[in-house]
Amino acid sequence: MMSSLANAVLFLALVTTSVMVAVMYRKLKRLDQYHRDYQQILDKTGAALQNAQQAVASFGAEGKETLALLGTRIEEAKATIQKLEALNRDTRREISLHSGSSHS
Repeated sequence: MMSSLANAVLFLALVTTSVMVAVMYRKLKRLDQYHRDYQQILDKTGAALQNAQQAVASFGAEGKETLALLGTRIEEAKATIQKLEALNRDTRREISLHSGSSHS
């Protein structure tokens, strides 16, 4: 009688342990899936950050190039304005000389 009671207790412990192992196995499988999902998210985040870094670097380089070209264009515009102002002064001088000589 004592041995059958011990066997029953051991069998019950074995069933309980088996159930707990099965539950733990399912939880570990779920945890493994979460880990894969998180890994994919982290990989995508890393790729997005690299793309953003490249975009910022490209933007900086293009910005410097644009700024240099703009500076060149501004200098060209200033030179053109000076030429136009000189032509305008010369034209006014010519007009005033012609109008002064035509009144005499």
